[in-house]
Amino acid sequence: MRRLVPTLVAALMMPNLVGRAQAEDITAVLGWTQRIELGTLVSGVVAEVHVRPGQSVQQGDELISLDPRGFKSQVGRRLAEQRHAQALLEEARREDQRASELYDRTVLSDFERNQALLALKAARAAFERSGAALIAARLDLERSVLRAPFTGVVLAVDATPGQSVVSELQSQPLVTLANNRTLHALAEVDAERAANLPVGQVLRATLRGRALRASVSHVGYEPLDPMGQEPRYQLVVNIDGNEQPPLRVGETVILHLE
Repeated sequence: MRRLVPTLVAALMMPNLVGRAQAEDITAVLGWTQRIELGTLVSGVVAEVHVRPGQSVQQGDELISLDPRGFKSQVGRRLAEQRHAQALLEEARREDQRASELYDRTVLSDFERNQALLALKAARAAFERSGAALIAARLDLERSVLRAPFTGVVLAVDATPGQSVVSELQSQPLVTLANNRTLHALAEVDAERAANLPVGQVLRATLRGRALRASVSHVGYEPLDPMGQEPRYQLVVNIDGNEQPPLRVGETVILHLE
């Protein structure tokens, strides 16, 4: 009976030994989840630069402003055209009403009645065109201010007051913005690991000995090197970017896979 005790203890310890054998530390490289070069959708002259490299911004903050005078002038012009078109439309409606009454009294011919209807339709079309032109002018005024599409950090600014911006054919990059609230850590795992890392699983991670908050974002379905003897798959891990001191792209993170 005594001889069975060591054997029983060893058997009970086997799962723990297997689990430890499966534990693995792998390296991952930090990268941005979002990085975008921003430019205005309209052409103009830079009036103000509101940010500098390294500055944190909130979604909707102003980054670059073009000189608004030309855009405001265009809005005023389109607004005046719409008012004029509205006055012509009201006059065409009165003429149509008058023509209808005269036609019912057989005083007006079919041709004259149709002319009044055509004039009314033309006036309505002109009013609708003026409304569309006014909307476009107001959009251009709105687009003359470049705003942050998401909360993040400014990486680069390529604009100065007085600079001409031409955006007819292609938007000219003025500000480079990155999302620093959540970063990606990119690593490689084998097929067995890939099959056992569900999205959302919390992982232990360290950077220069400091613990980080991490979770699985994505595990690739295709091997990174299709010609490799042992397939390796990309592992994407979300890392909380609200760390101090700030994390930087390109740094190496150690992922502790249990």
